[in-house]
Amino acid sequence: MSQAALILFLIVALAVALFAIQNAGPVTVRFGVWSVETSLVVVILVAAAAGAALASLLGLPGWIRDRRRLRAQAREIQAMRVSAPPASGTPSEPPRHPPA
Repeated sequence: MSQAALILFLIVALAVALFAIQNAGPVTVRFGVWSVETSLVVVILVAAAAGAALASLLGLPGWIRDRRRLRAQAREIQAMRVSAPPASGTPSEPPRHPPA
Protein backbone atom coordinates (compact mmCIF):
# COMPACT_ATOMS: atom_id res chain seq x y z
CA MET A 1 0.00 0.00 0.00
CA SER A 2 1.43 3.35 -0.95
CA GLN A 3 1.88 6.10 1.56
CA ALA A 4 -0.70 8.31 -0.20
CA ALA A 5 -3.33 5.56 0.00
CA LEU A 6 -2.62 5.10 3.70
CA ILE A 7 -2.99 8.83 4.36
CA LEU A 8 -6.25 8.90 2.38
CA PHE A 9 -7.56 5.91 4.35
CA LEU A 10 -6.73 7.63 7.65
CA ILE A 11 -8.49 10.83 6.55
CA VAL A 12 -11.63 8.89 5.55
CA ALA A 13 -11.57 6.91 8.82
CA LEU A 14 -11.24 10.13 10.81
CA ALA A 15 -14.15 11.71 8.89
CA VAL A 16 -16.35 8.65 9.57
CA ALA A 17 -15.44 8.70 13.26
CA LEU A 18 -16.20 12.42 13.56
CA PHE A 19 -19.51 11.96 11.73
CA ALA A 20 -20.45 9.08 14.03
CA ILE A 21 -19.58 11.01 17.20
CA GLN A 22 -21.60 14.05 16.10
CA ASN A 23 -24.66 11.85 15.45
CA ALA A 24 -24.83 9.99 18.76
CA GLY A 25 -28.59 9.87 19.26
CA PRO A 26 -30.53 6.67 19.96
CA VAL A 27 -32.03 4.90 16.97
CA THR A 28 -34.14 1.79 16.38
CA VAL A 29 -32.79 -0.51 13.67
CA ARG A 30 -35.34 -2.82 12.06
CA PHE A 31 -34.58 -5.73 9.75
CA GLY A 32 -37.56 -7.95 8.96
CA VAL A 33 -39.02 -9.09 12.29
CA TRP A 34 -35.81 -8.24 14.14
CA SER A 35 -35.36 -4.82 15.77
CA VAL A 36 -32.87 -3.35 18.21
CA GLU A 37 -32.46 0.07 19.77
CA THR A 38 -28.90 1.32 19.91
CA SER A 39 -26.83 4.44 19.46
CA LEU A 40 -26.41 5.80 15.95
CA VAL A 41 -22.63 5.81 16.55
CA VAL A 42 -22.70 2.01 16.74
CA VAL A 43 -24.79 1.72 13.58
CA ILE A 44 -22.48 4.03 11.60
CA LEU A 45 -19.27 2.35 12.77
CA VAL A 46 -20.63 -1.17 12.17
CA ALA A 47 -21.80 -0.15 8.69
CA ALA A 48 -18.40 1.38 7.88
CA ALA A 49 -16.57 -1.72 9.16
CA ALA A 50 -18.88 -4.01 7.18
CA GLY A 51 -18.24 -1.94 4.04
CA ALA A 52 -14.47 -2.14 4.55
CA ALA A 53 -14.66 -5.90 5.11
CA LEU A 54 -16.78 -6.38 1.99
CA ALA A 55 -14.39 -4.29 -0.11
CA SER A 56 -11.47 -6.39 1.18
CA LEU A 57 -13.29 -9.61 0.35
CA LEU A 58 -14.04 -8.37 -3.17
CA GLY A 59 -10.34 -7.61 -3.70
CA LEU A 60 -9.20 -10.98 -2.33
CA PRO A 61 -9.46 -13.02 -5.59
CA GLY A 62 -7.23 -10.55 -7.45
CA TRP A 63 -4.71 -10.56 -4.61
CA ILE A 64 -4.60 -14.37 -4.60
CA ARG A 65 -4.19 -14.45 -8.39
CA ASP A 66 -1.32 -11.94 -8.22
CA ARG A 67 0.43 -13.93 -5.45
CA ARG A 68 0.18 -17.15 -7.50
CA ARG A 69 1.58 -15.41 -10.57
CA LEU A 70 4.42 -13.92 -8.53
CA ARG A 71 5.35 -17.33 -7.08
CA ALA A 72 5.28 -18.93 -10.55
CA GLN A 73 7.53 -16.19 -11.95
CA ALA A 74 9.95 -16.57 -9.04
CA ARG A 75 10.16 -20.32 -9.76
CA GLU A 76 10.82 -19.60 -13.45
CA ILE A 77 13.59 -17.14 -12.60
CA GLN A 78 15.19 -19.63 -10.23
CA ALA A 79 15.04 -22.38 -12.88
CA MET A 80 16.66 -20.03 -15.43
CA ARG A 81 19.45 -19.15 -13.00
CA VAL A 82 20.18 -22.81 -12.33
CA SER A 83 20.17 -23.86 -15.99
CA ALA A 84 21.99 -20.82 -17.42
CA PRO A 85 25.66 -21.31 -18.33
CA PRO A 86 28.17 -18.91 -16.77
CA ALA A 87 28.75 -15.72 -18.73
CA SER A 88 31.72 -16.04 -21.10
CA GLY A 89 32.64 -12.35 -21.05
CA THR A 90 33.56 -12.28 -17.37
CA PRO A 91 36.37 -14.59 -16.28
CA SER A 92 36.13 -16.06 -12.81
CA GLU A 93 39.70 -14.99 -11.95
CA PRO A 94 42.00 -12.48 -13.63
CA PRO A 95 44.66 -13.82 -16.03
CA ARG A 96 48.09 -14.29 -14.53
CA HIS A 97 51.12 -12.77 -16.24
CA PRO A 98 54.61 -14.15 -15.69
CA PRO A 99 56.90 -11.86 -13.70
CA ALA A 100 59.11 -9.65 -15.84
